Amino acid sequence: MLSISLASAARRATSVVSLLFGFLLHCSWVLLNGSTVLGRLWSVAVGAFPVWCWVSAFKRGVKNIPLNSRPPIHIDLLPGWNDLILHPYGVLLLAVSLLPLARFLWLGDGAKDSSGARRGPVYAVCVLLFPLALAWSDRLAKVQITNQLDLLAFGSYGALHFASPIIAAWWIWGFGSQGAARIFGWCLGLQNLCGLATHLAFPNAAPWFYDLYGVDAAQPDYSYPGNPAGLYRVDEILGTHIYQKAFGVSPVVFGAVPSLHAATSICCGLFVTRYSKGYRGLVFMVVYCFWMFWATQYLHHHFAIDLLIGTLYAAIAFLVAERSQLRLLDRDHVQRGLTNGWQRLRWRMRDGEGGESVVLSRSTSVSSSEGSLCPSRGMRSVDGYVPVRTLEEYYEVGEIGGVGSDEKV
Repeated sequence: MLSISLASAARRATSVVSLLFGFLLHCSWVLLNGSTVLGRLWSVAVGAFPVWCWVSAFKRGVKNIPLNSRPPIHIDLLPGWNDLILHPYGVLLLAVSLLPLARFLWLGDGAKDSSGARRGPVYAVCVLLFPLALAWSDRLAKVQITNQLDLLAFGSYGALHFASPIIAAWWIWGFGSQGAARIFGWCLGLQNLCGLATHLAFPNAAPWFYDLYGVDAAQPDYSYPGNPAGLYRVDEILGTHIYQKAFGVSPVVFGAVPSLHAATSICCGLFVTRYSKGYRGLVFMVVYCFWMFWATQYLHHHFAIDLLIGTLYAAIAFLVAERSQLRLLDRDHVQRGLTNGWQRLRWRMRDGEGGESVVLSRSTSVSSSEGSLCPSRGMRSVDGYVPVRTLEEYYEVGEIGGVGSDEKV
């Protein structure tokens, strides 16, 4: 009996080890996708290079700029501008200024979900509601301070801000066209480099400065230390000194505008929305970005005007990336029958397999204003997968077009 039990246990252990080894081999195949380890690492390094440049410039480059060559610090602009855009007439004026963009999204080809329904009108409504959401985030940021709200704000501003680009990159790799994650890295890095350049050329005081020194404070200079503002309370709750030390030695103290927290969250949201099925990506973007906008103001790190300008930076960077790179990648993905990470992981599909290729509907629609490769209406799907038409068929029905435009690519 003992020998039988030992033999049975050995067989089970061998089976488990075999399954684990097979799973690791499969994950290796999924990640490499025909490339070598060095080749894949190089691809990741190329995508992360602009982000690395931004971090290096922030951490090291700024310290080497002579103080006597830096511009004067502005302390009298943002409070007035902030009051202007948050005034009811300011909110209305901002909404009116967004009408051309909303019309562009509404009347263009628009994104389609797996049922063929257009999402352009929904995006247009979201754009028009953005000024109201910005105003409400400011109003909600003025609620009474509590430990629970401090931790809630920390979850977005202090934790997810650093994790969200990594999560978004994995999502894009899993459900987007091949190469889209690399473009995301370049878009994020370049927009943040532009934001850092603005911080240096146009320095402005953040809300915490007025909390410490008052609205009639003397003209500051670059010897003023940074301040963690509301994150000081988070340090006390957690029993740490992380943010007090980090902000105390920050190389950019007067970098209120644009808010790179806002720009980063918007950039992640736009890419995730582009490569998501239905409205899942849009829901993520709305929830996460509103959470981030509220947290930055609740913690007194940014004004609403900073968030607005940060959003503008992200929108411009995404539009340039979409027009110059993402459309080409999406067309190439369809034409060559390429696969994304999820297709290889879940369905063991290979690039070019199945003739014209099989495309995951959740990644969906080359014609979209938020992107993706959209499967045809009426085609039989298996757990979200549908055969994709030939490229010529896409041209005939006009499903390969611009972001929110009637123009065919």
